[in-house]
Amino acid sequence: MSDFLASPGFMLFNALVLELQRLAQEQPLQRFHDQMLERSGELLPFAKAWWGRAALIDGLPHEHSSHVYGLPASYVQDWQSIRDQDITVQRVHAHPGHAVIVDSQATDAPEGLRWLGARHGFGQFLCIIHIDPQTRLSVHLTLYRGPGDTPFSDAERCLLEHLMPHLVAAEGANQIRALVALRETLDGANTLSLAVCDRLGTLHHAERGFVERLLLEWPRWSGPHLPAEVSPSHYRGQHLQLEATAVGDLFLLAARPRSALAQLSAREADVAERFGGGGTYKQIARELGVAPNTVRHHIRSIYSKLGVNNKAGITHLLHHPPL
Repeated sequence: MSDFLASPGFMLFNALVLELQRLAQEQPLQRFHDQMLERSGELLPFAKAWWGRAALIDGLPHEHSSHVYGLPASYVQDWQSIRDQDITVQRVHAHPGHAVIVDSQATDAPEGLRWLGARHGFGQFLCIIHIDPQTRLSVHLTLYRGPGDTPFSDAERCLLEHLMPHLVAAEGANQIRALVALRETLDGANTLSLAVCDRLGTLHHAERGFVERLLLEWPRWSGPHLPAEVSPSHYRGQHLQLEATAVGDLFLLAARPRSALAQLSAREADVAERFGGGGTYKQIARELGVAPNTVRHHIRSIYSKLGVNNKAGITHLLHHPPL
């Protein structure tokens, strides 16, 4: 790699790293990976690519999120059908951060790998993984060349090893940018805490406040997986509610505090609003067309749910809800 550092290619490498930083800040989440891979291909040519995150279970990767470039969406399913024959898995997991070159059409390649290459039109491929220190998921990148294309060189293998940390960092910066953009579109942004998770509920990035809200609801939670009671779509609990926006196979999560007022039924909330605003039992009963005893019953229930014992307590919560 020392020869590369002294070559004109090193200037191109630096330019690409700067370009990745720009893309991370400017591209929406759903377009970032295509742009990232397209720019990378200008320095390290390839025909197709596969980027994703996976957990290694019993020696085999289980995909949490995937993005294919120049390949059909069915590619991941095809690969899963022969993953036990993919000799790349053991090689890259034995040395994370080190890229390996594999020829899918070599005579000694497993039958399943040869079938996959023939089905999707590639010969050699270059693969590397990075282990995320928080989630322990492997972030993988595979670059494919056609059967008649120039083989990958050792210099290109070293280049990918130096480039991969920048690609991972750019993806993380892009996800953070997506959270910032999401915050600007939501009401009550100052009370929100945001995170990114995949379809299996593993957090990729989370603000500190998001973790604190989860711990308030589940004091023994340790992550990086969302609690079992939460699906990556919606949750409403005692202390918080989660809302999700799907982007590809990822979810942008927004955690809001859930005050005691949220525990009231629609009728109880109406009674609490009128009572805390100064109304009497008889006035409220007349306005709602119910008996005064019904209003008294609602008030007792409101006291119990809000943890207060007088009108002043209800009034305070109405005008100063806890964050």
